[in-house]
Amino acid sequence: MIRTAQRLESVFMVDVISSDMFLLFEAPGTAFDGARMADECKSRGASKHGRRDYRIAGTIEVGVGSSVWGGPGETRRTKILLKPKVVLETDVLGDGK
Repeated sequence: MIRTAQRLESVFMVDVISSDMFLLFEAPGTAFDGARMADECKSRGASKHGRRDYRIAGTIEVGVGSSVWGGPGETRRTKILLKPKVVLETDVLGDGK
């Protein structure tokens, strides 16, 4: 899955848009960050609060990011144009209750 997403990213960047844009996807086991990704199942407020103790089970929709200049004297930064949608481990495995 990750290899397919990386190939898709390559085609997307070379054939479709400028090199300043890229696809966003998250690896399983990565900590959930509500500022960078969207929780598809909306687990107990994880998206609303951006709780980092939740782990990702997988990405179900890729997002799009752009590398932009912050201004004079600043470095490049990433701007998220479309957040990747993820499913959390608690939604797949349950929370042990």
